[in-house]
Amino acid sequence: MWTTRARSVFSALLLAGGATLGSTAQAALYTGNWDPNYGGIFPSLGWEASAVFDVPESCLALGTGNNIPISGACASFDVVSAEVRFYDIADATNILGTYTLDPNVIVTGIRLAGGQLTGVDTGFFNYFLSPLPIAQNGPDPYSFSFILFGGTRAQLIYANPVGTSPTCANPLTPVEGAACGVSAQAAIGTFAPVVPVPEPETYALMLAGLGALGFVARKRRRQAA
Repeated sequence: MWTTRARSVFSALLLAGGATLGSTAQAALYTGNWDPNYGGIFPSLGWEASAVFDVPESCLALGTGNNIPISGACASFDVVSAEVRFYDIADATNILGTYTLDPNVIVTGIRLAGGQLTGVDTGFFNYFLSPLPIAQNGPDPYSFSFILFGGTRAQLIYANPVGTSPTCANPLTPVEGAACGVSAQAAIGTFAPVVPVPEPETYALMLAGLGALGFVARKRRRQAA
């Protein structure tokens, strides 16, 4: 009788744990990472960008496609966070600055392959300021804007005086007197799903289930003795 009851408890706990693990099935988190050298007027500068995207399961269910609009099944697609880090090319461990970007950027389309996120296209992220002396011509502060395009590519737009990017990066609307441009080569990024970490209550359920299983084993040993 006790063995049957313990089995029932253990099964219920496993089911509850599975339900908890599956409770985030409505959306999937993906990371995007880009890590190029800047080049141009910042010859010793490396920049690394990362972003986190929240992708609806209904969107991933579309399977495969390029330039999928953020509407319908993908309407709740969201940029959760984005960050740019500058480092010294001669010593990649020497982080010169870390900048958090405003995630409220216009997403113009995404790419899917086999039900996985493989690309994102955006407008310009709001610019951020870097007072670092990273240019050849002195320590004047620069503003930078981040953009994702072509699915996997990204570039960092620079401007001086600050606040003129991305306008000055557009050849159709140049800004008089502004020094501006883009990173020497478009960075190719990689996308990967974020592996979910079980919540604390899930661990508690699993431990309780293991405890119930241990109780069953001890009961059997006693009965055998």
